[in-house]
Amino acid sequence: MNLIPLMQQGFASTSKRITKISENFIGDEVFFRPYDKVNHLAWEIGHLAFVRNTIIKLLNPSEKLENFDNERAIYFPGTPLQPNEMFPPISEIIGAFQKRGERIIELLPTLTQEHWDAESPFKLPIGETVGQQIWVFFLHESSHLGEIAYLKTIMMRVR
Repeated sequence: MNLIPLMQQGFASTSKRITKISENFIGDEVFFRPYDKVNHLAWEIGHLAFVRNTIIKLLNPSEKLENFDNERAIYFPGTPLQPNEMFPPISEIIGAFQKRGERIIELLPTLTQEHWDAESPFKLPIGETVGQQIWVFFLHESSHLGEIAYLKTIMMRVR
């Protein structure tokens, strides 16, 4: 599968870029929202960490996942934005995001064509097979990376 090295590079790049963006967060800046309909950085990065756990399960259904406190309540799809105090420290969110990315990079080479083409255990509107869902989640990271970069730019201008 020629997509494997591409996805490995992509997940590594997204981890590196988001980690770099987050280096200069000060205090409650991770909860900055330019207006009510926008999610903040703590949600954006945590959401990607949450999705990365889903990718890990797609790659290795028997994997025991590590979650941080309140993860499901905060990041499960359709859940309203929770109060700031429910979020773990940003260092914990970024740590989970990075660690899960590393695990995905390790698991990707074990992916066989048969598993890629297999029906996914998750009934999601983004594809029926394991491979379709992994690919959409891979692309999904790029859209959130753009949102995170944009939020950071706005935040820096209002400091």
